[in-house]
Amino acid sequence: DVFEVANGGRTKSSNKIWFNYLQSLKKNSIESLQKKYGIAPQHSNSWKKGYTGGSDDHAGLWVGKTYTMAAADNPKDFLSHIRGRKTLAKGRSQDFQGLVFSVYKIASEFSSTQGLSFIRSLPINAFSQLIFGKRKVSVIDRLTALVMKADIKKRYKRPIAEFIEGISHGKNKSIDTNLDLLYDKISDFVDEVFLDLVKTVQKSLTKGDIIGLISGLSSSLPAFFLIVPFFSSFIHMNNNRKLLFQLQDKLPEKSNKRILWFTDTLNDLNGVSITLKQLGWKFYANNIDIRIVASLLDNEITGDLPPNMLNLPAAYDFRLPYYEQYIMKVPSILRALKLLNDFEPDEIFISTPGPVGLLGVLMSRLFKIPVTGIYHSDFTLEFGEIDGDESIVEALESFTKWFYTLMDNIKVPTTAYIDILENRGFDRSRMSVFPRQIDNDTFRPRSTEECETSGIEIPDGFNLLFVGRVSKDKNLDFLTKVYREVRKHREDVNLIVTGEGPYKKTMKRMLGKDARVLFTGVLTYDTLPLLYSQVQALVFPSITDTFGMAVLEAQCCELPAIVSDKGGPMEIVIDKETGFVLEALNFDVWVKAILDLIELHDNYPEKFRLMRRNARKSALARYGWEVVLKGLTSQELQPKTSNLDH
Repeated sequence: DVFEVANGGRTKSSNKIWFNYLQSLKKNSIESLQKKYGIAPQHSNSWKKGYTGGSDDHAGLWVGKTYTMAAADNPKDFLSHIRGRKTLAKGRSQDFQGLVFSVYKIASEFSSTQGLSFIRSLPINAFSQLIFGKRKVSVIDRLTALVMKADIKKRYKRPIAEFIEGISHGKNKSIDTNLDLLYDKISDFVDEVFLDLVKTVQKSLTKGDIIGLISGLSSSLPAFFLIVPFFSSFIHMNNNRKLLFQLQDKLPEKSNKRILWFTDTLNDLNGVSITLKQLGWKFYANNIDIRIVASLLDNEITGDLPPNMLNLPAAYDFRLPYYEQYIMKVPSILRALKLLNDFEPDEIFISTPGPVGLLGVLMSRLFKIPVTGIYHSDFTLEFGEIDGDESIVEALESFTKWFYTLMDNIKVPTTAYIDILENRGFDRSRMSVFPRQIDNDTFRPRSTEECETSGIEIPDGFNLLFVGRVSKDKNLDFLTKVYREVRKHREDVNLIVTGEGPYKKTMKRMLGKDARVLFTGVLTYDTLPLLYSQVQALVFPSITDTFGMAVLEAQCCELPAIVSDKGGPMEIVIDKETGFVLEALNFDVWVKAILDLIELHDNYPEKFRLMRRNARKSALARYGWEVVLKGLTSQELQPKTSNLDH
């Protein structure tokens, strides 16, 4: 008749799902159980349960913080209320950091009575002695803290000093407050140790100093000792996740999944960033409980980021070779765990195999929840086109394969890329298409009056446009040669290049001081539709793109596109109806197709206008928001009642 539904040693979500399940019981629920097991219920209304709560506190930290409540005058009445199912369960649930500190307190007390020097020597044992009241902050502690703060070379000592100072000034603070302070300083300590380790490894590898490398690895052991127990507590607290999902599925009212979507790029000029920002705003506008998880520096926070983004503090950052404009961030592990734990996700999506993506994999393992990988970019092909070093390309391909083997499901932009990846050893049974989407309110053909506000002076004549990262892997050297040949036949053809990248200087040098070539640099999201509406064709010769967001944007703005027959863009364009799909890197074929399109524009304007209209019609039919959102989340859209400012 009576069940514990508030257990101070279990997570909030565990307690909540169990309570909701018990509340959902009906008369037929009990009857079916009676028939199945032959156990007679104690009462005629046995589906109505009573509820209790208890701290389940073996460390003596939160005694009475989780409790059973009844309107009783004395203990006898109180027990009677429990039997009569007239009580409430209230109070604190457990979290992973609380569990870790409980275990350490027990270990610390046990080591004191048993004389176990190993446990007493652990760094966290000294912290626990201060927090749990075994001893007060002494004058020697304060002096030690001052010395630690003054040690510039060993910055990892500063968090320890700051913790000692915080404890000495917080005599009347609660256990929870002190544990938050401890967790905060342990996070700083771990970040500083790992940062020192990275610097040591880089320096040792550069100089070939093996002794220095081993020394650096050894000095990081205290950080590993501090992190591992937190991982273990996550695993322990989520070991009944499968059962909870089964109970949740039996509830009459299905709750929407809570999803965390991890990405290493969110505010950069690439298809992944643009897609995720658009998705983030759509999730927010339609009450879908999905948060975009990224790690951005202060100067990368802009007003166009969706409000449902979780920004993980970075422990350190560095620039990537060949992608100098992009700064890779490595999140602070323990700070990230705490922030993400508060969200209590049911599933994880990952868009990139970088540090943030790897953190997403770790979270899926710790939470014991499904993880889906989104294959946005073919880094192996891109790097192969840029550098060509086979050993690095093979290593990158091996890492990428390994990363996606960790996924329960893999979403790929096009069916063509499913075939490509299968041929490269990916498991086809776990792959399915993740169709991209387009904001058709923003990307639409614009009037002449609107285009005049763009600030871009479009040259007279027939304008070819490339939009994207100005990089060698986009086959821009091939495009340059094709354009030169086209100019021999038609002097009034212009080439407009929009974007930035490492190949821009080389491309400018190849084209010389041609007055009909325009480099616009990076344009804002709102300006791009104005550009698409003023030119006559998009040229996109890349064979490394898994999708090609610029191609979809152009098509949605009624702009015909010319793309290669390798990679993702070929599935966006319908050959000879919304543009041309051409044999990759076939010089003569590309030159002829561009000249044919110019002739269509000049001599058959109605057919050219039909191609433009077909481009938008096709884009809207195949890449609508509703189809994409429902396919990703299996949730119906529920628009917010208030208007968005964005």
